[in-house]
Amino acid sequence: MIDLACSLALLGLLAAAALGYGVRTLLHGRAHYRRVEKDGGSALLGEGTMSAGYWALQPVGNALARAGVTPDAISLASLALGLAAAVALGLGHFGVAAALVAVATLGDALDGMVARATGVASDAGEVLDAAVDRYQEFAFLAGLAVCYRGNTAWLLLTLAALLGSVMTSYVTAKAEALQTEVPRGAMRRPERALYLTLGAILTPVATSLSGGHDPWISHSPMLLALASVAVVANLSAARRLVALMRSLADRRPTTPVAPPDSLARTLGRHQLGSIGATVVDFGTLTLLVERFGLHPVSATALGALAGAVFNFTLARRWIFRDHNGSLGAQALRYALVSGASLGLNTLGEYLLSTRMGFHYLGARVVVAVAVSLLWNFPMHRRVVFPNTLEAS
Repeated sequence: MIDLACSLALLGLLAAAALGYGVRTLLHGRAHYRRVEKDGGSALLGEGTMSAGYWALQPVGNALARAGVTPDAISLASLALGLAAAVALGLGHFGVAAALVAVATLGDALDGMVARATGVASDAGEVLDAAVDRYQEFAFLAGLAVCYRGNTAWLLLTLAALLGSVMTSYVTAKAEALQTEVPRGAMRRPERALYLTLGAILTPVATSLSGGHDPWISHSPMLLALASVAVVANLSAARRLVALMRSLADRRPTTPVAPPDSLARTLGRHQLGSIGATVVDFGTLTLLVERFGLHPVSATALGALAGAVFNFTLARRWIFRDHNGSLGAQALRYALVSGASLGLNTLGEYLLSTRMGFHYLGARVVVAVAVSLLWNFPMHRRVVFPNTLEAS
């Protein structure tokens, strides 16, 4: 009964406030507040409704300011009431929770009113106010999660609403931090607070009207509020996140291009890389011949392969500095050039060592230098890593 009494009392206060503002509008026109016009309304919560709320709270805010109540005290009291509402929700007392969270949510507007009325508005106060908002909303949805823990579908719906709440606030904060404009979006903090509070207020009424026999009917107001927040907030957050990323991509500064290296420097790095690759090549060749007794021709092919893998990595990252190019395409072109290089090295080793009687190591040195200068360097520069040539 206490939950139903709290709900009916809240509905009565809402009706009285709406009636009073309606009379005021007829006599003096709609009230205008700078804060309302700055925040703006949306399809889910119009400026008229927000102005009505500010109008109803003005006497309360003025009384608190005259009484010397500080904005921080109001924020902390709102936090305490929000946590108490979460406990009530966890215990299934939706009417009590609605009364507590309604007062806590109104405190979010009252602390700002008092701060402006007393001239003590500050950045620190805004930070505290924003933090209290986050804690209040999380506590409310956490209390619902505890209450709905026995129903998987309802629990997942609550968690989806929590995700939408977190992401909406995150995108807004990120855009402000990066000084980037994003679409206003829907289901912002005031809208979420209104919908969730109304869901809690109307749940005891629905329970009373249905006799409490069907849980889906009894909790339909809360479930509809959760579904609205879950769907609209997540879609709005995703849309605004995409807009934020596009805006940041558009304003990304162009990376300055370093002046291209001269042909001599590139050739010098290429020869140093070839020396390193040759060390790998010769080490593999010597090991295979001297340790494992492999034929010099076969060992040459395997050594050249090991050196090629080493040289490709070095060429891409350091020699030609074309690491932004497509790795797959570069690897394919390098494989084709290296395949020809492997054939040239093997053929040269065969001719010098087998046909002409050179020592296999001496023959390997002569062939390696010739193939590196006359084949590898021009092909790597013009075919494998063409971006370097274009920059030059």
